[in-house]
Amino acid sequence: MESVGIDLLRKDYTAKTRVSHLPAGCFIKLEKVAKEHILNNIRHALTHANKTLYMRRIANFQLDTGHHLSLQNFLEYYSLEPDEIYRRSNWSRLCTSANMRVNFSDPDEPHLTKGFRRILNMNCSSQIERLINILNHPFNVQEIDKLDKRLLVMLNFSLWGLKSISKNLAGCMDRLYNNPVMHKELIELLNCLLMKVAIVTQKPNLPFFCPLEIHGAYTRDEILVGLGLWTFERQPAMREGVRHFPELKADLFFVTLNKTETDYSPTTMYDDYAISDTLFHWQSQSTTSADSPTGQRYISHEKTGHTILLFIRENKKESGLSCPYYFLGPVDYVMHSGSRPMNITWRLRTPMPSFLLRQTARLATA
Repeated sequence: MESVGIDLLRKDYTAKTRVSHLPAGCFIKLEKVAKEHILNNIRHALTHANKTLYMRRIANFQLDTGHHLSLQNFLEYYSLEPDEIYRRSNWSRLCTSANMRVNFSDPDEPHLTKGFRRILNMNCSSQIERLINILNHPFNVQEIDKLDKRLLVMLNFSLWGLKSISKNLAGCMDRLYNNPVMHKELIELLNCLLMKVAIVTQKPNLPFFCPLEIHGAYTRDEILVGLGLWTFERQPAMREGVRHFPELKADLFFVTLNKTETDYSPTTMYDDYAISDTLFHWQSQSTTSADSPTGQRYISHEKTGHTILLFIRENKKESGLSCPYYFLGPVDYVMHSGSRPMNITWRLRTPMPSFLLRQTARLATA
């Protein structure tokens, strides 16, 4: 086979360069940087084309459909997921670009646009309703109850990200209110997320305060903030999929079911899968033995009043974002085999939803 090498870093190739008429059996070999440059240009072109299409649809929406122009109506009419909007821009900016709203200059528009993408995983109707109610009315941070305060902290960690979050909740809310258009859009987006909730979550019975609901979808940051393990002042690093928190007398297991060699080393390709809707096979870290303090903590957790919480997700990333985890709630030890690593069967106190069971069963037999 003949090889055609093209050094795009040293020659002035443009998007009009024709490569579709090479002789049969030939291929183009691109340097790594050149390949990334081309792929980024393609992504930018597709995004720009879709933004233009959406702007045209927005401009003609009321005339074409007879419906009032709103984010909810637009998504429903064109059968779109919210991320189709937010991975390209934000709703207010698209409407402005389509000359359907007056221009605005919220100072944190780029930050909040990215933040809106990070909250699209929200699927707990009671929590979304509480946030809508809070954001719709003026309030004093010091006067709201513990659950509302914790939900707001979780929300703000997602909206701003670790690098740009303010030093306290009051500062975060002041900053949000200083972006009036984006604040209004946040409420509109939360109402859209509320309308598309398709799962019933439930409160866990735990010996410590927990705003998370079983079968709710949460990012890792939201989980750590929700359980009080991260605060505005302190966010200890967490790179492992397991973490012992003595202050809660609990262990958290973060399980990614679909593991790839690019994201996981051979020593972290754990064998994790659902056996049934109430039994889950989990493999410990490769250094954990059955007679170690960690192994004994797992085995004897019920006797010692220790809590094991299980969070699972199918993939590590999708569409450039970290995937959220589904909270399966507390689990209880059933049996184990092996050592370094331990293979443990856990019993879920709350049965797993059918859609998650299908995912884990498929991955277990793949």
